[in-house]
Amino acid sequence: MPLPQFLNPTIPFSATDRRIVFLLGIVAFIAGYGGAQMAHTLPYARLSLGLTEGNMSVVFAIVRAVSLTAVGFSIVADRTGRKKPLLLAFSLMSLGSLLTAFVPATAAYVVAQSVVRVAVVAIAAIGMVLLAEELNPSVRAYGMGLYGLAGSLGVGTGLLLLPIAERADSAWRILFALAGLGLLAVPMLMRYLPESRAYRPGKPIGFISALRMGLGKHFWPIAGVSFFVAAFSAPAFDFVLERLINDLSWEASAARFLLIATSGLGALGLLIGGRMADRAGRRPTALVALALGLVGGVGFYLLDSGWFLAASIFIATLGATMLTPALGALRAELFPTRVRATSAAWVTNVAILGSISGFLVGGVMIDRIGLPRTVAALGAGLLIAMGLVLMLPETKGMDLVRARRSGSRTTTTAS
Repeated sequence: MPLPQFLNPTIPFSATDRRIVFLLGIVAFIAGYGGAQMAHTLPYARLSLGLTEGNMSVVFAIVRAVSLTAVGFSIVADRTGRKKPLLLAFSLMSLGSLLTAFVPATAAYVVAQSVVRVAVVAIAAIGMVLLAEELNPSVRAYGMGLYGLAGSLGVGTGLLLLPIAERADSAWRILFALAGLGLLAVPMLMRYLPESRAYRPGKPIGFISALRMGLGKHFWPIAGVSFFVAAFSAPAFDFVLERLINDLSWEASAARFLLIATSGLGALGLLIGGRMADRAGRRPTALVALALGLVGGVGFYLLDSGWFLAASIFIATLGATMLTPALGALRAELFPTRVRATSAAWVTNVAILGSISGFLVGGVMIDRIGLPRTVAALGAGLLIAMGLVLMLPETKGMDLVRARRSGSRTTTTAS
């Protein structure tokens, strides 16, 4: 019996493809672990810091507001290369996590996690750009799916270690300290991580100038998709354990098992979505992913039965992970090399504004109408996102390295 396409070992990865996926996979794993700890430890840190659910939603919004400054890393990446700002952001993420482990009060907690979030956002933008520019077009989205899977494994590792947080009132801080081990990987990455083949030093182009030159027709739709997805998914995903443990009175161990099992299976969407995006196209994959994310995300907050909750988490995670490689490939392929990292960062910033909006809506509405109704209301934005995807061109098959060398815009070469 033949293997499914997304598990097919004959997928044509070159030695260069394997190297960049492995090295950036290490970055994604550690960043995924460190970046998820604020959400994972929410039920414990919230009580330890004496905050309500509404208060914590505002804290999430503040941290994400500060992370808007991460665009500076991407501006540097377009002017000096991708590697150095990526490694700097990775180092800051580990240091910020260490700081979180020792902060005594809410204000210091917010500062430390703001550093982590700035670094994670920078890694997300620059890492995807470097990956897209190094991978061959025929495996680009699939490679991005593997990169995303490494990040998901980091998130899952955080969940597996979550029992540590139950041992004492401040034991949740240990989980943040573990992310500091990422500093041990920096020397290896400095030596072996390559600079992008597509990047060439040249006269910088301002982002506003690029918009005026025609970039806006692609930027605004994809930015809109990112905004509405983030406005829904940020509170929907970050309050999962809060709903299970404090709203539905689940035991922490049972909630953790449910989340690990169902979201772990759903993470296969990174491979399914990556392969589907390389074969069927970025747009149809994104549309399917958005529909699944909406059904699963809203279902989790409106249903109470354990089986329905499990199915909802699986479907929501499948949709979210399928969207990652499709949207990541679109984001890289629609923008020219000299502003690719900056454009990706501004799209990310729009997504951050979306998550801030979602958390601010949560801060106002959760304590009034409840968490389930709030998330359901935010889900309407995914319908708008689906309409915006239809405004984007199909980009499957673009050769970003050859396009950079020829100095012309890349055209679709896939049939």
